Amino acid sequence: MDSGIRRLLLFQCSLVAATAAVFLVIFETFSAVSVCYGGCMAAVNALLLARCAHRDVKAPDRSPQQSLAAVYLCVVQRFLLAALLFALGLGLLKLKPLALLSGFIAGQLVMVIMETRRLKKN
Repeated sequence: MDSGIRRLLLFQCSLVAATAAVFLVIFETFSAVSVCYGGCMAAVNALLLARCAHRDVKAPDRSPQQSLAAVYLCVVQRFLLAALLFALGLGLLKLKPLALLSGFIAGQLVMVIMETRRLKKN
């Protein structure tokens, strides 16, 4: 696994753990578990994005249309997986909606922050 994705996952886990600790103090244990589930959803989303990027790098002989189709396919896969995991968490597992969404947002926020920092360096 690439060191960049390891660092991303580490920061995601750190921020989600801090968010879960806040929910644990303010609400209850079940809310903290819901935050962790949302954070895991964001981590799975990041891993799927890394897999798509890795596959794209390994196929340099693609035409621009093929690359665009691969990007669209990755976006659709990530969206469907996120929707499925949200449905599973809220419907079947009956997790707390605010906590689950907070954990997911915390995990996604790490991706935004890290990409912004990377763009500022370049």
